[in-house]
Amino acid sequence: MNFTKKAAVFAAIFALNAALPAVAHTTIQSSNIENGAALTEAPTVFEFSFGSAVGLAALELETLSGQAVALSFDPPRGMKKDFSVSLPELASDTYVFKWRAVAKDGHVMKGEVSFTLSD
Repeated sequence: MNFTKKAAVFAAIFALNAALPAVAHTTIQSSNIENGAALTEAPTVFEFSFGSAVGLAALELETLSGQAVALSFDPPRGMKKDFSVSLPELASDTYVFKWRAVAKDGHVMKGEVSFTLSD
């Protein structure tokens, strides 16, 4: 195999390997509460979508000081992209959603979405 063909094969393998983690592992792509948002009205639901289907293992809500806020969240069975969780009545404060999800390959991913609610 000449140098040009070897270089092309190497480049193709490198590009494929670089793209695989992006396909297998995802984050929240969109939500009705954007990370860092400053809200004046309390949301009643948190709706969010991942870039690919995941198994949502955990979703927690807490204040910035670490006080847990009770959610009626039961991890759904199976893999999904879109989720919706009802929220309790929220007072003015800074909140952080903490999520943990599992990709199809078993890799555990986690992230946060924070927002501030003020009157």
